[in-house]
Amino acid sequence: MEPPGDRTGGSGFRIFRSNPTALIAMPKQHRLLSELTSIEQQLSQLVRGPNVFTVDQSNATWSPPVDIYETPESFILTAEVPGVKTGEIDIKVINGNLILRGERRWESDVHGEHFHRLESAYGKFERSFSLSEQIDAERISAELEHGVLKVILPKRLKAESKQIEINDE
Repeated sequence: MEPPGDRTGGSGFRIFRSNPTALIAMPKQHRLLSELTSIEQQLSQLVRGPNVFTVDQSNATWSPPVDIYETPESFILTAEVPGVKTGEIDIKVINGNLILRGERRWESDVHGEHFHRLESAYGKFERSFSLSEQIDAERISAELEHGVLKVILPKRLKAESKQIEINDE
């Protein structure tokens, strides 16, 4: 089974010019490091005892997970950005790259209480994707609903074939 980012959708074209497995390798490494950190925290908690809770605040930035799929008319990119408002997201196409930037802010007004566990990530994020020539950058649109950013990347319209007549002189 091929990885989700490596599908051509039967069209023979890829959404990315660069190697899609390179894009997939980074999140896998990040996931592996996160899992190792989680195991380390659980072992530390076992050694210290069951009533000790810690909050890991070492992650100042985060990267929203992204899914990309293809329809007959377009490619669809979805990014999970819970708690991020429309005005806190910036989407641009620069030099053939789709760039998603934003920030999820910490907005807790809890006074006199202590967190026992904080797993939500906060801070700035930036994701960049190389666009294929198959995508019509002028018609890209986006919407944000229930914490999911949906970017619609329309395919260029196919030129219809045309018979050209040869004129006699």
